[in-house]
Amino acid sequence: MVPIPRVGDVMWTRLPIVSGDQSLAGAAKVMLDNRTLGVVVNDVERRPSLVLTYRRLVKLLAKGVSVKEQVAVHGVHPPITIRLEDTVIEALETMKKYNVRFLPVVDDYGVLVGVVEPRHIAGKLWELLPHGVAKIEGSLRKIVVLSGDLTIRVAAKAMDENSVPEVFVKTSRGELRLMNEWDFLEAVATTNIDEAKVGDYAKRALIKVPAGFDAKSAVELMNENDVTRLLVVEENRERIVTITDLAFEAAKHMDTLITKTTGFVQVKVKPGKEGELAADLLIIPEVKEVYITAGEYDLLIRIETEDTRTLYRIVTEKIRSDPRILETRTYIGVGIAEKK
Repeated sequence: MVPIPRVGDVMWTRLPIVSGDQSLAGAAKVMLDNRTLGVVVNDVERRPSLVLTYRRLVKLLAKGVSVKEQVAVHGVHPPITIRLEDTVIEALETMKKYNVRFLPVVDDYGVLVGVVEPRHIAGKLWELLPHGVAKIEGSLRKIVVLSGDLTIRVAAKAMDENSVPEVFVKTSRGELRLMNEWDFLEAVATTNIDEAKVGDYAKRALIKVPAGFDAKSAVELMNENDVTRLLVVEENRERIVTITDLAFEAAKHMDTLITKTTGFVQVKVKPGKEGELAADLLIIPEVKEVYITAGEYDLLIRIETEDTRTLYRIVTEKIRSDPRILETRTYIGVGIAEKK
């Protein structure tokens, strides 16, 4: 049993900060230089006020937006952020909930201290998981193949329509050559995307692995070769698995390793509110059971989290703050005996 890693353990500390009047092409260069899939505009207190992600950039260019337009016009406000002390599982859940793959990381004062992406999390989680937990068939991405003489703008449209971050060009030998995120950003930052050709930027070969390849070994192979996707070969079919896919796959298997902390909260409730409050509390994922009790307290709540700090945060932010609650008393359960 192991503690779940925190966002601060894996975040990227090279901060991709831009000003609101920066052009989209300039933002692409900052992403490229900092090797991040997003940029952040801070306010005067160094708190994230706006975010432009790689995904959004692709979507904008697919719609015909000029690379000369400003980040402030097209960035997302307010940005979705994650806290330094949150777990990497919470970060992945946030990404899934809001359909984002780039999160600014903030401290307790809301100040930007890093950024995190699924690829930052994948390696850390798979270090903790054993080989043989999962194979790579389950989370595979389609391949979008374009003619090399098509423009970067057309490539953006193809990526947006197919919800993929890359495109491929097939060579005269029938081999696939990849234009990945960094190649696309280089084209956006340095060329006229309505003239630059996909074939000039699709230069990368893919590492091939067989179908059924071990997921942990796949992540290790990606990290060793500084790549974020593999070509999965199965009979006459070729598919792509990405390190982002494997980050989410790892999260599915972490329950077997996480040390659970159990808490019990006794609650006094405003008269007549016991039933509705009990039902609302059960919506909170960490709340496992709620009992209506007789005596001094009205409810007994059982909570499970990965550590004590998270348990107290749930009690403080999601339970004690409810206006229907008059008083709480929290106990941390220590397992000393269990039924056999």
